[in-house]
Amino acid sequence: MRIICFILITLFLGDASYAQNVLALVKKNEKFGYINPTGKYTVPAIYEDAYSFHDGLAPVKLNGKWGYIDETGKTIIKHEYEEAAWFWEGLGAVKKGEYWGYLDKSGKVVIPFIYEYTFSFSEGLAAVTKDGLSGYIDLTGKVIIPLMYSDTYDFYKGIGPVTDTLGHIQYIDKNNQSINKPYLNQLIIKKSKFITFYKDDKIGIKNRRGKVLIEPRFDAISRFKNGKAFFKIGDTKYGVVNKRGVVKFKPLYDDAGSFNEGLAPVKIDGLWGFLHHRKGIAIAPKFERAGSFANGLAPVSKDGKWGYTNKEGKLVINYQFEEHDDMGFYETK
Repeated sequence: MRIICFILITLFLGDASYAQNVLALVKKNEKFGYINPTGKYTVPAIYEDAYSFHDGLAPVKLNGKWGYIDETGKTIIKHEYEEAAWFWEGLGAVKKGEYWGYLDKSGKVVIPFIYEYTFSFSEGLAAVTKDGLSGYIDLTGKVIIPLMYSDTYDFYKGIGPVTDTLGHIQYIDKNNQSINKPYLNQLIIKKSKFITFYKDDKIGIKNRRGKVLIEPRFDAISRFKNGKAFFKIGDTKYGVVNKRGVVKFKPLYDDAGSFNEGLAPVKIDGLWGFLHHRKGIAIAPKFERAGSFANGLAPVSKDGKWGYTNKEGKLVINYQFEEHDDMGFYETK
């Protein structure tokens, strides 16, 4: 299942009430549905495939066709498309026959089915491909940047990464003017405050202005979350470093995920637990697999089935699901 990043909302656990409109996509008995943080289905598991919610709607597949539902499970846009993507900036990309176009939330076709491939809208523009060439359109379907590139990607802070027909990566503004800032590569694609760079096959870290923060010495390093990142040197295990290059936790972990809500899944001696970004191990390794926390809950597995744990390590939703969505519990709006 595809994954895309959203802003977290606060969810108080324990005896407090859960935030509204927080659901997780799960798979049970070969069908997909949506549960709330108590484990109750709010949308029954009847779909052949599905995505998480975004902008109030979720793309779901029923009887071989894609449509959209709201958080109650009501069909908002009929199941009549070969493929469907999330709604962004009020429009959703769908495929009918061999070509892609865009719908509004009423299901009205706003941009006709003429493109071989489409991206979601970002900063008012969407990357599209027609006749093998890519460019950008606006929310009305007007071509803003000519379809002249081999590849195009989302705009971020007014800058779009493109690949010309000779295979050269460039950065352009919304007027299709070239921007010569080579250190933007990972900043634009990953939307990160920190940029990895290489020297003598080792990885270092720069800030968004290109200043070196950590000299190259790592063989692998994750993205920074909560000011920390997992690193690996040689064939050793994973450790944790801060943005100044200070090792906060020695290489003790066979595998690791990323920090989220202050905790990261880590693997020790074949089992997964959770590491607090300041305090060390918060939940002792006892799970077959584990994912990241979102809204106070994290997916964990035992005997091939997934459930959810809280930050105290208590299983609050029993092991029962065949799959879970990597996004976890997120707001549907």
